[in-house]
Amino acid sequence: MAEQWEPQAGQTAYDRRSGQAVRVMSVHTFGVFVRPIKGGRETITKLRDLIPPDDQPGGFNSWQANRG
Repeated sequence: MAEQWEPQAGQTAYDRRSGQAVRVMSVHTFGVFVRPIKGGRETITKLRDLIPPDDQPGGFNSWQANRG
């Protein structure tokens, strides 16, 4: 079974709901505060709505899948 990803403050992730790259501002038991990389307001989201950096479009896992 794969290890559960846990975001860290300052890390970049991908927001599944909006499709935007976001920076993790802080992590709490009730949610994760994120801010869009291209500017905007800080929002709160759930861990399940964030995609780890390596799974983002164009990330390492995407690159491996396209090696064919």
